[in-house]
Amino acid sequence: MRAWVLREHGHLRLEEGPPPQGEGLLLKVAAVGICGSDLSVYKGTPAMRARWRPPLVLGHEVVGVVEEGPRELLGRGVALYPALACGACDACLEGRPHLCPGRRHLGFHLPGGLAEWIRVPAALAYPLPEELPLWKGALAEPLAVALHAVRRARPRPGERALVVGGGAMGAFAAWLLREERIRVDLLEPKGERAERLKALEVVENAALEAGELAGETYPLVVDTVGLEATLAQTLAFLAPGGRAVVVGLSGLEAPLNLQDLVLREKMVLGSYLFTPEEFREVLSLLPQLPEGLVRLWPAERADEAFAALSEGGIPEPKLVLVW
Repeated sequence: MRAWVLREHGHLRLEEGPPPQGEGLLLKVAAVGICGSDLSVYKGTPAMRARWRPPLVLGHEVVGVVEEGPRELLGRGVALYPALACGACDACLEGRPHLCPGRRHLGFHLPGGLAEWIRVPAALAYPLPEELPLWKGALAEPLAVALHAVRRARPRPGERALVVGGGAMGAFAAWLLREERIRVDLLEPKGERAERLKALEVVENAALEAGELAGETYPLVVDTVGLEATLAQTLAFLAPGGRAVVVGLSGLEAPLNLQDLVLREKMVLGSYLFTPEEFREVLSLLPQLPEGLVRLWPAERADEAFAALSEGGIPEPKLVLVW
């Protein structure tokens, strides 16, 4: 089979090898999304160098067709839950396996979906709605991340919210908030992307610079970037008593204005991954997700896709590689 292997930061190589052997389901990969985390590992950013090192077969937003496994799953399209938890720790027993300290991730600890075939434990496979275009299953993972973040935020109908960052996570979070009858503004420096999200009615207003929002405050802010600069913007735009949810992972650490945080009772919540129940829930949301948010790209040219994303040349918030 062919697989894209990250041999060194900034360089993917298409290599031939045998299909994966062992236990579990064997899937013919249909599509895999490129996540911001994948791109950061590819670039070798400090935050990701601290966690992951090549060689790696990236790709944790995976959809495929079951070729080996139980009869009831053969030939079915399935989306893959990306983390394998231990099942025995406190987090797992409390129904939060996404916080299991011993969890292993597709595309990082385990070979990911930037390959023609993948073998996974059966528990990670979730059958897709039968009428859903197969490639859309690759959006289940990032949409579930956004759903978990929105749930952490506890939006109230009629509220105003600010989403910082118009990439996939920002676009999906904004879309989910709009579905909850929240008025959403966006802070996104790329004009073409900001206009696309406005045209698709995912956001109501879009600002390219923080100065365009001077004087505005919001009861809810979602930071989908996760840098020191964006966290400062998030807190600055957060109203007294407001909730900020940080789901971006671009940086390692950032200082907090404790006077502002304490005196105005601002709340800052982290959000990471999602529960299996949330992953199952988003499968029914995928048909309604606007396809204009996605760029499809041949998986045989994955190296070009990573290069284009690194250069900021893709206006769509999400890029999905299709085998």
